[in-house]
This record gives sequence, C-alpha cells and structure tokens, in this order.
Amino acid sequence: MKLKTRILGLAVSAMFVIGGIAQTNAQGMETLSKKQQAIVPIAALTAKGDTEHLREALAEGLDAGLTISEIKEILTHLYAYTGFPRSLNALTTFNSVLDERSAKGITDTEGAEATPMPSDKSTLELGTEVQTRLSGHPVEGGIMSFAPAIDYCLKAHLFGDLFGRDNLDEASREIATLSALSALDGTAGQIKSHLRYAANAGLTNGQVWQIVHTLKNKVGTREAWRADQVLSAAFERKYPMPEPIDDVFPRGRISTANYFTGEVFNQRLVSADSDTPCQASNVTFKAGARTRWYVHTGTQILLCTAGRGWYQEKGQSAQALSAGDVVNIRPGVVHWHGAAIDCEFSHVSVIPNPDKNKDTWLEAVSEEDYIEVNNK
Repeated sequence: MKLKTRILGLAVSAMFVIGGIAQTNAQGMETLSKKQQAIVPIAALTAKGDTEHLREALAEGLDAGLTISEIKEILTHLYAYTGFPRSLNALTTFNSVLDERSAKGITDTEGAEATPMPSDKSTLELGTEVQTRLSGHPVEGGIMSFAPAIDYCLKAHLFGDLFGRDNLDEASREIATLSALSALDGTAGQIKSHLRYAANAGLTNGQVWQIVHTLKNKVGTREAWRADQVLSAAFERKYPMPEPIDDVFPRGRISTANYFTGEVFNQRLVSADSDTPCQASNVTFKAGARTRWYVHTGTQILLCTAGRGWYQEKGQSAQALSAGDVVNIRPGVVHWHGAAIDCEFSHVSVIPNPDKNKDTWLEAVSEEDYIEVNNK
C-alpha cells in the first residue's frame, strides 16, 4: 500500500474509531448486546490487574444484566489466559463489590450454576470435541506434538473443564478471551486464532469489531490498538489504528501556530527566568504530524520519551527516533522532526537561552518527502 494513501486513511480511521463501529464486512453489522459489551472491560481490566477500575466495570456488568454466576464464570475462565493471580484478585474484588451493593440494598440475580459434565465421556474427549468445533478442524501437530502436555491441558482442561461448563455460552467466553488477550502484550497470534473461534461460536464480524471500540471507550487506546492490528490484517482493513503512546508528561493543548502539519500538542514544563535561563516543553505529535523545516539561532535539545518519530537535517538522511533517544540540534541547522506515519511520538524540547535563541520557520515538509522517509 502506498503511504500517501495511508496518510488520508489514518484520518479516516480516526473518524471511525471515535464515531462507533469501524469498517466491517458487509455481512456483520449486528452489535453486541449490553450484557456482551459489559464483558469486555471486565475481562480486559482483569487481565491488566486494574482492580480499581474493575470495580466499576463489575457494577456496570451487573446493572447491564449479567448474573453473579456469569461474572464468576468469566473471572474463573480467564485464569487460563491471565493466570491465577489476576483471576483470584478479580474474584476477590467482585466479592467486595457484591458486599457493597448488598449493603446498599441492591439485590443482584444469582443466575444458574453449571450443570454436571457429561458422564459418558472424559474431559479430554469433551474438550477435544469443543476445540475441534470452535477451531473448525482438529488441532494437532506443531507445538502440540512438540509439547504433548500442553496439548492435553488445552483439550482436557481449557476446552473440557472450562469451555465445557454451560453456565456461560461460548460466544461470551470468546468475547472475554479476546478482550483479555487485547490487554496483554505479545498475544497477536492468540488473538488471531480466537477470531476463528469467535466466528464459530456465532459472533459476527461487526460484533468482533465492536469489541475494539468498547476497549477504546472503556479500557484504553492501547488495548484497542492491539486488537485492531490483528483484526485489520485478518479482515484486510485498509486503515488500521495508529499506535498510541502514554505521555510521560501532560499532553497540553493542540498548537494553533502554523508551524506544523497535523495535530501537535504542546505543554510548557519549565519557563525561563533569571535563575534558570532555559525552557522545556512536552511536545506530542499525532501519527503523521511533523514540524515545518526550521532553524534556531541557538541550540535545541530533544529528549524522546514515547512512541516513534523522525528527525532530519537538510541534505541528510532522516534519523529514526524512539523513547530514550536524544538529539542535540546545533545553531543554524535547518531541520524538521515529528511522528512516524503509523505511531504517535512525544519528546521534551529543551531551549537554552530562549531570549536570544530565536527560530525561523520555513516551508512545510512535502508529502512526497515525508512518504519517502517513512518508506525506508
């Protein structure tokens, strides 16, 4: 895909992300029910270990119609994906939430407990059937042959003992699984596999996409981005979400000065005075945003804190920047800097002697030059 097309696409993508359901397959415009939507933050916050915000998500889940039994089952189910500590902490938090609601006179629905497992087959046999149906084919070979013990645990325990419990339907289990995996680093392969499982559990493309937007609205942009990257590739969506960052310092306000292409936030951190002849500002570039070409009469220092970006001096190759990089820009050097096309970027700009250190703004960095830099 040509990056020039992607630049326009990033703006289009942002509108979809903010506005609601993103670009979906035409067959999948159904939305998740309120109960299903409530599962998303419960699962993701459990995976993150964020019990403070989990309390609110659990209360909202009960208010949306999830039963006590269903929420306990979600939190128990997730231990297979997030580990016992996260699951146990979430169950402890849920128990506390129920006590608080009971003290306020709120009566929540208990819901049905799981019925006994089939007596005519082992959990290994049951789990193999469930896994094969959700996967669409027998799961064997590869890592399963390399480590037979994990194959057994997946079939007998995850898909037998857990998925085999009937007090939470398979679609809800897949919503919880996808949401939890999106809250964890390094799970793209598992998210991809569970897209197929989710489809075979009855979730439409539109419902799966809604998980992304619920993550963004209820949990965080990075969690939504993780899921969006996998879904965009799987569904061949042209314009995935740009990678977000967590600013170390306050982001401040969008700059209204005509010094930039795209959205750039600026927050003054240190103002110069007679004792400190230096100023420092946190500058955050949205994906695709950058400065114009410009030059200082004095030194400028960039302390890169988050994301990925670029720095280029006139007539020189562009330098890729990421958190921890430092750029010392000498007086009189014509240059520009800004974000990568697919990721936000933040740095602290340090200006010594600002009373005498003046800048001159020149022409904008052309789309062609910016595309060329990002293509390298």
